[in-house]
Amino acid sequence: MSYKVTTLITTDKAVANNDSRLSICLRSNGFSFSVTAADVLLTLGEVECDLNRPLGETVSLVKAFFAEQGIDTLNTAQMRLIVPSDQFVWIPEELYDPTRDRQYLQMVATVEREQSICHILSQSLKAYMVFTAPQAATTAFKVALPGIDIHNQHSMLVNELILKKSLGHPCLLMHVRDCKADFEAFYDGHLLLSNTLPAADENECLYHALGIMKNLHMETPDMELAICGQVGRDIYRKLQHYFPSVTLYTGRSYKYLNPELQTLHIYRHTLLLA
Repeated sequence: MSYKVTTLITTDKAVANNDSRLSICLRSNGFSFSVTAADVLLTLGEVECDLNRPLGETVSLVKAFFAEQGIDTLNTAQMRLIVPSDQFVWIPEELYDPTRDRQYLQMVATVEREQSICHILSQSLKAYMVFTAPQAATTAFKVALPGIDIHNQHSMLVNELILKKSLGHPCLLMHVRDCKADFEAFYDGHLLLSNTLPAADENECLYHALGIMKNLHMETPDMELAICGQVGRDIYRKLQHYFPSVTLYTGRSYKYLNPELQTLHIYRHTLLLA
């Protein structure tokens, strides 16, 4: 049961359990996590490990890791697992039927046996996100951390903050990760598009962003492109040549009790901190 902690910044300040939230985001080589309380970021870490091991081993690894970090998961007020997934569909809340999750997904994707089907309600959109998730890792975290909510990256990116950001003008949000890019297009507080596209390099990111802007007729002087995730300096500069406004999207604003947390590139962890 080996794992490697590549980043760990925390604070010694104790918080009431009924205020704390543990967020975990699956990665291709392990997971990242954060602990927040109200508007304070207490802990952020990145862990390299193999989550494709037998269920019992993964459960033991997860339990042991959080116990070693002194995180009382049994008394944490809220826990959520963010699962990057390319297979998903939005269903309006008034039309949603929980017995039809597989049917919803089969309209847009082929669901493999080794995938779990999950759903989560977006309060901001008043719609359900139905999506697939890797069965082994998702089950392990649900067993290790009873009561954890399962989210898709799109359900985290489409939130009240970004909807308000788009009031009165077009806004395109691009989240870059593992040779893919997640796009959310908005206008005046409404979602126009939610999609994941292959993006092996910065040129593909640029190509997709420009295509979405033009196809959705978002090409206006007040259009804003907000970017987050694995964003490098080169892609940021290249995007500035094609879009009237490019900003780094960090999500919610947090206070930091540990000065080291202020040195983090928070926009790289938007899914954790949304």
